[in-house]
Amino acid sequence: MQFRSSALSVALCIAIAAPAVMAKDGTYTATKLGRNGDVTVQVAIENDRIKDVKVQSWSETHPIADLAGTQVPADIVKFQTTNVDVVSGATLSSMAITAAVRDCIKAAGLDPSAFSKKAPKPDMAPGLVKETGDVVVIGAGGAGVSAAVAAAQAGKNVIVIEKAHFIGGNTSVAGGGYNAADPALESKHEMTAGQKKIVEDLIADKVRSPLHQQIIDKLKTQWDAYKKSGKTGLFDSPELHALQTWQGGDYIADLNLVYKLCKMAPETQKLLADMGLKWDDYTTQYVGALWPRSHKASNYNAGVGFIDTYLSVIEREKLPVKFILQTEATDLIVENGAVVGVKGHGRDGKTYEIRANNGVVIATGGFAGNVEMRMKYDTVWGGKLGPNVPTSNISGIDGKGILMAEKIGAATIDMGLIQLLPTCDSKTGSTSTKMASGTCIYVNKDGKRFVNELGRRDVLAKAALAQPDGMFFVISCESTNFVKDGRNMYGIRVKDLLDRKQVYSGETLEELAKNAGINPANLVKTVEAWQQFCKDLKGDPFGRFTCDAEAQLPKGPWYATPMSPAAHHTMGGLKINADTQVLDKAGTPIPGLYAAGEVTGGIHGGNRLGANAIPDVLNYGRLAGQMAANFTAK
Repeated sequence: MQFRSSALSVALCIAIAAPAVMAKDGTYTATKLGRNGDVTVQVAIENDRIKDVKVQSWSETHPIADLAGTQVPADIVKFQTTNVDVVSGATLSSMAITAAVRDCIKAAGLDPSAFSKKAPKPDMAPGLVKETGDVVVIGAGGAGVSAAVAAAQAGKNVIVIEKAHFIGGNTSVAGGGYNAADPALESKHEMTAGQKKIVEDLIADKVRSPLHQQIIDKLKTQWDAYKKSGKTGLFDSPELHALQTWQGGDYIADLNLVYKLCKMAPETQKLLADMGLKWDDYTTQYVGALWPRSHKASNYNAGVGFIDTYLSVIEREKLPVKFILQTEATDLIVENGAVVGVKGHGRDGKTYEIRANNGVVIATGGFAGNVEMRMKYDTVWGGKLGPNVPTSNISGIDGKGILMAEKIGAATIDMGLIQLLPTCDSKTGSTSTKMASGTCIYVNKDGKRFVNELGRRDVLAKAALAQPDGMFFVISCESTNFVKDGRNMYGIRVKDLLDRKQVYSGETLEELAKNAGINPANLVKTVEAWQQFCKDLKGDPFGRFTCDAEAQLPKGPWYATPMSPAAHHTMGGLKINADTQVLDKAGTPIPGLYAAGEVTGGIHGGNRLGANAIPDVLNYGRLAGQMAANFTAK
């Protein structure tokens, strides 16, 4: 009855404000700019009312924008207004929908202002909700979902609490590279002299611990066998992966954690294939990966494929996993010295108390999106990580899981080590505008290369920041772009990227240079020199020794993607042992509490290798879920 009265009021407003000519019933379409590109909306008008709203097409990010695509249209129809609440984390997507609907209303002959009354706030339902599961997971990103599946497959009932409105966390917007030693697949690459030297230098490295010696000895045995075999394909092993990871992080990380990660990576790679994820039949080298051992899925776009794979397993195997979304964890529940659950607040106004019969897993991510924490802890960038530095992270990656665990005595490690990713959108910090491999050549506005693109991420970021305006261009071409059906690897339409000048193109290098604002003569010289290097594989002025297929530039059309560094990964976090137990300040495990993913520290040291985050998140998430499932308080 109340709704009818409200509708009548809206109708009266229309009668007063609208022109004398009645609106024309029918279906109207309008397009507005969203976060990633054009959002096209279809609106059905009947009897001067909004009968239906549908999003016809867009390039907005799955799963972050999914709720906006359903909730905003439903609210517009329900409340007969475009002044509805936006979906947190998908603000631009929400606003594009409402703006398009206003255009449709106007096209139908109605007055958009008659449909602008503020929609009522959702009903709040204060109260306490108590739930109990065997394992409680805090955070529904890659680590949390991996932990939930592992615990459920161990026969436990799992409850996952997540403050966002979607499942996926940062993993859902990650590039999707997964480092794992895979000699059979990697052998498709020919091994260069430079790569051989890397292996031999690691074997000859100064020994820093008994475990370091053990890994070196094993690698030497493997390397001697490889040389004796006469093979020419690329060599790899978990030991090489571990030593590169440890050295690439300046020997700061806990080598036990590093080695375990690298040994587990091939196992989880196979498990994911068994779950339905299809790997490409080749490996590549992601930005800062240091070796062509990066795998990616062929049946999914970017990192969201890992999330969708786990969710499909939950559904297919009917695993007992319950997700409580839009509910933020606030405090860990401790009884008799053990963590037995978590308290939280929901968007619905309720307070939640979720208890665990077994263990609790924290998987809340890092703090690259928290400017205050970045400025407080940073020991790398000299206090330059203020609000002017964007982040590649999704909204809500704010380090609160770390602070929550600290309140009960958890120790942290390496908090000052923060990574900038060099290849991010120069305005938003997003990683989703990429057209090609981040190991293609980088040029500045003067059309010149300035760094070895296969180097460490911190080296690349510092070199990029030293360029005019702190930005550069990744140069690619039609034949090497990661484009399928007109969309890039993140599913964004190339047309939208070009229209928004997040990517520039040209049939010739001179045309590309003109469109992008690059020195044309220098760009031509730079590309010609690179083409020659790709033929000879020698004489690169920046020390590159490989030119893989994805980095070659055989011919146009040409593309330039403007990029700048953004806060990407925080290497520090909660201190854990090799069983993912969270340690207190005395180094003693806190009973019942486990952690995995970017909320932890000690794994990557001073610099995270590109494509090492996904194996970290998924492997240690899997282990944390198994450990929490087996915990029993004494």
